[in-house]
Amino acid sequence: MISALILSHNSELLLVHTLSALVTASAEGILKEVIIADEGSTDGTEIVADSSGAHFVTAAATSGSALAEGLKQCTRSNRVLLIQSGTVLQAGWQAEAVSFTERAWRAGTTKNLIGVFPSRTEEFGTVAQIKQKLITARHRLLKASCHRLPLLMHKDHLQHALANGTGAKRQHQLQKVIRASRLHWFNSTVIFQDATK
Repeated sequence: MISALILSHNSELLLVHTLSALVTASAEGILKEVIIADEGSTDGTEIVADSSGAHFVTAAATSGSALAEGLKQCTRSNRVLLIQSGTVLQAGWQAEAVSFTERAWRAGTTKNLIGVFPSRTEEFGTVAQIKQKLITARHRLLKASCHRLPLLMHKDHLQHALANGTGAKRQHQLQKVIRASRLHWFNSTVIFQDATK
């Protein structure tokens, strides 16, 4: 039902957290494959990918080419979960993703609709909560600013949006995809891991 495409660069520690959040969906048969699109890592990212059973694709030339190469390897599903290393989907995300996919298909709006998993903070206190609300408001008002968040979309839509920009940086490619899309915000959230912890 869903192919996970994880973007990475020297992220062996962060990748472990991202992959661990996908195990349940894989066991339930929702996640059909995991592809790691690497941007020329020099650490143990490939070893982590191999030990997890994920397919590892590397394209050291530009970050944009890694994204395009990874997308070519997504062959087992027409829905792609685009996620960056260090991003951890919270428990239960897969049920909402399946519901979204089925609902979009029934409504005939699958081609340019993207499901976005919003971020949340793990910090406590009033200041942290205000900061979180400001970040959320920014993402919803300026949709191109949510390029680091996990995105669930139709594979054809991603391919079409990336067709003319293989030399561009990953951030610019993702912003182009987001601008060409309608967004649906999930209730399920993500947190970002810090490599220094």
